[in-house]
Amino acid sequence: MIYLVTDSTACLSRQDVRELGLLVVPCHYFRDGREAFQEGFVEDWRPEPDADLSRYTTAQAPSPAFLELFQRLKRQGHQALCLTLSSRLSGTYANALKAAEEAGEGFMVVDSRSTAGAMYLLLREARGMIDRGDTLAACFERLKALRRNTRTIFTIQDMDPLRRSGRLGFMRSSVSTLLNLRPLLALQDGSVVSHSLARGRQDQLRQMVLGLSGKPKEVVVQYQGGEDAAEELARRLKEKGIEVVMRPIGVILSIHLGLPLLSMAWIEAEEPARAAL
Repeated sequence: MIYLVTDSTACLSRQDVRELGLLVVPCHYFRDGREAFQEGFVEDWRPEPDADLSRYTTAQAPSPAFLELFQRLKRQGHQALCLTLSSRLSGTYANALKAAEEAGEGFMVVDSRSTAGAMYLLLREARGMIDRGDTLAACFERLKALRRNTRTIFTIQDMDPLRRSGRLGFMRSSVSTLLNLRPLLALQDGSVVSHSLARGRQDQLRQMVLGLSGKPKEVVVQYQGGEDAAEELARRLKEKGIEVVMRPIGVILSIHLGLPLLSMAWIEAEEPARAAL
């Protein structure tokens, strides 16, 4: 049997885990450098009003946790396909890959080059492959191909949390001088890049909708704080005939991005000729 493994930045609920048959290795976070926590189900965390997330730091899902899980599955005669958040955002992929290599044949790890909603969509696709009876190698190759079609656009209130996390890269000079505007960011090949700048919330939502590409039938709208903006974005997408899945964002990403935050993720539809390959 092929088990589907992921990390907690996919922002999963208990229902997700049951329906998709997932095994989840949690990332960790710390308050004031002393109190340690594991990221759990997304419905179990809601920030307090005016929560100071700058007090928190995070840590990647550790290699020993992946190895313990893989070895247990191996003893039971199973295989595992593991999908992690982008290697350009975290060391979780490297940790999972190290564990898979140590566990031996039958354990394969895919760098999603994404996180959150895009990971959730890839996990759903992977579940479909496994349920159809595809081999582990076939699932692995298909998932690597499909990740190229994932897209994520997100917006944040304040650039400081992302800057503190060290994940802004070359955007520092182009965005930091324009903080009076609302930045729209995107994940491009697993890295955070600048997408556009918006003047106020309405322009922000408008540009997010305009940024939709690839004629998707479904979009994941994710948020933490600012639920009204998420609902407005979902309404605009539905008016275009797009199915919308509303999902909250978990604590790890909230620490790195700050609150409120809003994102949308989708998988671009494949062209017929490409899909037939």
